Amino acid sequence: MFPGSFAFTWEQRKLGEIAPLRGGYAFQSNNFLEDGIPIVKISNILSTGEVAGEFSFYEELDDDTNFILPDKAAVLAMSGATTGKVSILSNPSNIKFYQNQRVGYFKKTDGINYPFISTLVRSKVFNNQLNSILVTGAQPNVSSKDIDDFDVLIPASYKEQKKIGAYFSNLDHLITLHQRKLVYLYIPS
Repeated sequence: MFPGSFAFTWEQRKLGEIAPLRGGYAFQSNNFLEDGIPIVKISNILSTGEVAGEFSFYEELDDDTNFILPDKAAVLAMSGATTGKVSILSNPSNIKFYQNQRVGYFKKTDGINYPFISTLVRSKVFNNQLNSILVTGAQPNVSSKDIDDFDVLIPASYKEQKKIGAYFSNLDHLITLHQRKLVYLYIPS
């Protein structure tokens, strides 16, 4: 993809080694509020690749470090009709977002470029492995242990990961701009 730039040495790793999947918190729906900390639920993981829609809200909790989502967090729907859908949380203002149960968050780890991880978990390679382990029934679901056991190939070079991650992030941004332009230009009759 980037001839002459890198050595192109790739290595096979377990996804859990480079971006372990963290589960969310079981918020009580009877305690949802009209305002407060927004909760990312499965319904907020959209097929457009964005985290959006109508959020539920909760009061700020004292010990919440294990279910706060950072800007650009890659999140996964872990059950229901949309199991396996991955979206990216755009939160440049860094307001606090909570992660609901059955929403997985691919955690950042040292030495791995997170935009590269975001690209990897939205790839066909990831989806093929996901489809092979998907537990179906009344409601399909996956476990974080299953996802963490996925075999992935990643560039050994952080610089190469960064270059690939930036390339696809820019492409995603360009697609989003064109989609917004189409919505703006579309005038229903």
